[in-house]
Amino acid sequence: MDAVVAFLISIPISPLLSLLFEGIDRKLHARMQKRIGPPVLQPFYDLIKLLGKERIIPATASTRIFEIMPMVSTASSLLGASILLSNILSNSNIVGDLILIIYLLAMSSIALIVGGSASGNPYSAIGFSRKISMMIAYEIPMLIAVISMAFGPSPSLAVSSIIEFQVSRGLPLVASRLSMALAAAAFLLCIPAAASVVPFDIPEAKTEIIYGFLIEYGGPYLALAKVSKSVLNFTLTLLASAIFLYIPSLLGEAALLNLGLSLFLCLIVSLLIMFITITVPRTVLARLKVGQALKFYWVLPLTLSFSSIILSAVNL
Repeated sequence: MDAVVAFLISIPISPLLSLLFEGIDRKLHARMQKRIGPPVLQPFYDLIKLLGKERIIPATASTRIFEIMPMVSTASSLLGASILLSNILSNSNIVGDLILIIYLLAMSSIALIVGGSASGNPYSAIGFSRKISMMIAYEIPMLIAVISMAFGPSPSLAVSSIIEFQVSRGLPLVASRLSMALAAAAFLLCIPAAASVVPFDIPEAKTEIIYGFLIEYGGPYLALAKVSKSVLNFTLTLLASAIFLYIPSLLGEAALLNLGLSLFLCLIVSLLIMFITITVPRTVLARLKVGQALKFYWVLPLTLSFSSIILSAVNL
């Protein structure tokens, strides 16, 4: 498939898949708590309802920033997801797109907290402070884990090149070297914090600071914020499945000939990653304090990511 066509197709597909994944997550979360839970399509219903509500801007808000940032956040996450999806669908080689995707996802989170903090609400300011602290904690090990790919068995920061290497080996990257297994572990450990789910939902803790930086958002603004977060979560799990756990590689060269099947298998693996890194933690764990979360990320994932890059340098 042509790269441009794949990208254009990915733009509407990304939010649809993201909301579907969110619905499955909510259903599994409920079942694990022995509840019936909402229908799988509930995120779509919520989105339609919010889009039909009135737009309200707080009197204390910096209006332009408050209004624009949810759009910037959603556009950033959608662009990152579309680049990743189009890479899987078309196998197009874009140098450094792996770093670009991580940057766009970080930009999405930053835009949302900047917009929320512009509301003038003190709870938003607390949420902003907590989110910045959390981002410093998890973005560093996540970025180091990704950079270690440049020193790995497939020395590249292009998603398609990493996928092609896995196909040529007939094995997912995580099984190729110890360094890549450590990088994958560090990346997966960072997903719950990036997704802001329990035990790392500290910036939004609804029982403490009433959704933090999102407290003043409602109607279409909240709809955009929810889509942005949903797409971000989906993109992180799909990225992990593409660069570390590309199961279609087990099919050999057939994986590059049938890209539709490869995408389907990637989505199945993404669902499993979502269940392990998002659904299970938020169901069975309790929220950590800010200091506990920072200590966790500066000890375990950071150690794993640094170990990965050191081992990659010596071809282990």
